Amino acid sequence: MKVTTRFKNMSLKNKILSGYLLIICIVLLCMFFLMIVCWKQIIKKNVSKSIYSSNYQIKKSIDNYFDSVIKLSEFPYLDTEILDILRKDYQNMTSASKVASQISDIESITPKLYKHIYYMHNQIDAIWLYPAHMDYYAFRSRISGTTGYQIESESWFENVRKGNGKPFIIGIHKENAVNKDWEVISIARSIIDPDTGEYLGMIVIDCSVDNFATLWDSSEYSESIIVVSDKNNRLILPYPEEQKAEIEKALDTNRETFTKEGHLYQIYLEEQTWYVAVTNLNYMDGKIYHLVPIGNALRSVAFTFTLAVTFMFGLGVLLVFISVKISRTITQPIERLIFTMESVESGNLSLQTEEFHGEMEVLSRKFNHMVKRIDTMFREVKEQEREKHRMEMLALQSQINPHFLYNTLNSIRWLSELQGADKVTQMLDELVNLLRFVAEDTGDFVTVEKEITFINSYIRILNFRYFERFSFILDIQEEAKAYTIPRFILQPLVENSVLHGFDGSDICATIKIDIHLEQSELLLCVTDDGKGLSQEKIEEILSTATKSKQSLNKIGIYNVNQRIKLLYGQEYAIKIDSMEGCYTKVTIRIPAKYGRFKDE
Repeated sequence: MKVTTRFKNMSLKNKILSGYLLIICIVLLCMFFLMIVCWKQIIKKNVSKSIYSSNYQIKKSIDNYFDSVIKLSEFPYLDTEILDILRKDYQNMTSASKVASQISDIESITPKLYKHIYYMHNQIDAIWLYPAHMDYYAFRSRISGTTGYQIESESWFENVRKGNGKPFIIGIHKENAVNKDWEVISIARSIIDPDTGEYLGMIVIDCSVDNFATLWDSSEYSESIIVVSDKNNRLILPYPEEQKAEIEKALDTNRETFTKEGHLYQIYLEEQTWYVAVTNLNYMDGKIYHLVPIGNALRSVAFTFTLAVTFMFGLGVLLVFISVKISRTITQPIERLIFTMESVESGNLSLQTEEFHGEMEVLSRKFNHMVKRIDTMFREVKEQEREKHRMEMLALQSQINPHFLYNTLNSIRWLSELQGADKVTQMLDELVNLLRFVAEDTGDFVTVEKEITFINSYIRILNFRYFERFSFILDIQEEAKAYTIPRFILQPLVENSVLHGFDGSDICATIKIDIHLEQSELLLCVTDDGKGLSQEKIEEILSTATKSKQSLNKIGIYNVNQRIKLLYGQEYAIKIDSMEGCYTKVTIRIPAKYGRFKDE
């Protein structure tokens, strides 16, 4: 009874070590006698045949992958629409029309790349098409691309470009076109005009190193290591860093001896001797290294096990009994914990696992604590999402209030009596444009250019109402127009300046709208030369959800500030600078997000 209790209280590590040490000692003792009986060369020959058979299957899988992807890389030659786009000359276009035309063409190419290449193969992680005559490139990738990437800086670019459409396999390298550290194997091909022979662009198809490693299945030897190298001896080795470094060192030390395919070599690794089978690859000019521990390989030979049964029959009954007892002691708590985890995974966050012994006791206690924390965090996230949804709905439901419409329509009536149909037409046009922008369903974000179009209509209507009392200055950086911002983010700031920034005696009031890029951020500033604000009033505006009766959309600066924090994080917020009697400047600083990444 005491022995059982003591064993239950042992750590999981000691239980595994005790059981495995007992089994390993017995197996090694039996293997010693078996090795005396067995003919070593015959065993080695059988092992070699098995390992190389596995290598040839891996080689076949890799060859099939490259064959299929190289075939897919021919797609731009088969699609006349893509060829026509790549042949286009944008030099005679204006800057704005050139950008719009190129972006439109890129957006036409991208779904074709997804449908006819990316979607056709599980091992493809990214497709890049770099037109020779464009400033943009088309891509489809599971990792977002980075701006400013220049493919011409790659060491392999010139070889591919001058390859006259021949496919090139680029070995293991870092993909510099994405915004994270990502190692890939690529197939690149230049696109040559079939009619003129002109270089039109380049297509590059990436497979991540991790995804490439899924091309081959595990060996029949459970402890075997399969390594694939390219022509530069860079290794695909999905193992922990410490083990990976030791394997790389062992292969580098013995690489000069691996000269003959079909031969079984031996190396020393992880304090034991391993068999190594080397197979050359048709593609990549690389090799397959298949490492199998000698002990594991010999145990897998059927003839060895047949002989072992003769000597181990009596001892086997005892081993089975001990193994069952040990495995049951180890696996039962784990199985119960797995059952509890599956229940939690299905959504039951109120479930708690039972307490076990040893290290499993610590694990179960930590698991219960983790489930409670997840439940708490889940509730907090739901509350945050609910608040975010409320703020977004408040923004999207913004609309022109009856008071504003009434005043505007009175202005239209007054103009129609005094000036005739021309002014009436102008004012109606601006009102229609404004109402159309407010009512249309375009999602949460619009481009700066579209928001400025809306603000222009709003400004013209304001000046009709207030008899050209306000002077508006728009300083919009040309490059910033294509970037996206939340809808209705500027109108509350302009309206606040008009309604509250000036005294009734101010005959000529100036409001400046300034939008420009600053490094990786977009700055939107609205400045008026009105009566200004005190510091106390600024703090009140930013901390209180005030609702003016004259507000156009009932959002206000406070709610705009809340939207920015919910969309971009607490580090982004509205900043108000003001001097009483001089000016008020409202600045919004948000991450710059280019229009073409909007849907990614």
